[in-house]
Amino acid sequence: MKMIEKLKKETRELHEQIEEKNLAKHIIDHNIDLETYKLLLIQNYRAYSNTESEIKKFLPLYPAKKHLELQKDLEQLGVPVENPFKSDTFRCHSTAEALGAAYVVEGSALGGMVLAKNLEKCTALQEINRHYFFSGDKENLLEWKNFKQELEEYDFSEIEEQEAIEKAKDTFRFFSAVFEKEYQVS
Repeated sequence: MKMIEKLKKETRELHEQIEEKNLAKHIIDHNIDLETYKLLLIQNYRAYSNTESEIKKFLPLYPAKKHLELQKDLEQLGVPVENPFKSDTFRCHSTAEALGAAYVVEGSALGGMVLAKNLEKCTALQEINRHYFFSGDKENLLEWKNFKQELEEYDFSEIEEQEAIEKAKDTFRFFSAVFEKEYQVS
């Protein structure tokens, strides 16, 4: 079984649980309001800025740009961006762990493509000229394809496979914990 399939199988339950908690579901049903959208952006910014900086330590070619797109969205909406987030702790300790975390982060971009299409139908967000994070940019698909190739080319030992799987699970749990916290929107 390919590593990508192992990661998908092992994290399926956590993936489904986080989709239930995520405010993005309000984009899908087109009833998100501006304050909820700002909160969604803040939550994602906190999660991505932490995970991407850790992934980048072990994968130097990793683009680590999702948090920058979220920062642009927040700045455009006049929401102050706090950085760094000392209370949010996420760590990678190896290349295998970074690959496991990147699986979650890069895979989320595919869901972002679906959300981008639905944002147009959210009447409360009509005045936003441009969405940076939920842009629907086809480049996200290319990044996912490149990541999958990198994942399959990495020669995992059995221990590293388990490290990657556990870090992918840990990444979903980290996102879930960030999504459950209370944040000031403005």
